[in-house]
Amino acid sequence: MKPFTECRIFNYFSLAFNQEHAVSQEEFFSSYTEYEQCLYDLASGAVPVSERLRHLLHYKVELVSLKKLSARTEQHPVPIAEFYLDKCLLLVEAEIKLVNFSVQYPETIETPSSFLSSLHWKGTLVNLMELISSLDYSELVTDESGKRLSFAGIVSAFEKLFNVSIPKPYDLRADLARRKKSLSVLLPKLKENYEKNIVNCGIESK
Repeated sequence: MKPFTECRIFNYFSLAFNQEHAVSQEEFFSSYTEYEQCLYDLASGAVPVSERLRHLLHYKVELVSLKKLSARTEQHPVPIAEFYLDKCLLLVEAEIKLVNFSVQYPETIETPSSFLSSLHWKGTLVNLMELISSLDYSELVTDESGKRLSFAGIVSAFEKLFNVSIPKPYDLRADLARRKKSLSVLLPKLKENYEKNIVNCGIESK
């Protein structure tokens, strides 16, 4: 589990409060969604309760420190940064309460069945990011309520599906846009293989 200081939103808070860079609302929104997914993965993963609580408390320490930094800032506070900082702090405090509740009343907590996949990704992470980004842009992937799944959520799902770690997925996706020859490498190959083999499906099944 990566420390909170490696989360994208932590960097945005630091930039905003130090007046080093103007962070947009879109950047804060997407990084907050990533932060939410990080907490969800921590809660749903096979991590011991003591270890989960330790991570959450460390998150809270960093957030409280940022709150104090914001209060000491001589310039006017950045409203959007203050708004998301408060949301992050409230969210991590809620998670801490849930962990403490599960310890105090273990009989009330249902243990979900762990998702274990036997699949492994043999291609490159860059190619996998092509597939993930395509699904994200298509808006075809949703959660159980029908709400569009975030980019961070799709990344997390693919990590579990293919037993792979995708570090800094937003940076990896940005690298795709900097390709000089072709923006897509995997997708044309998938299309070619699909069209080459799909015509034989009806013949082979007879």
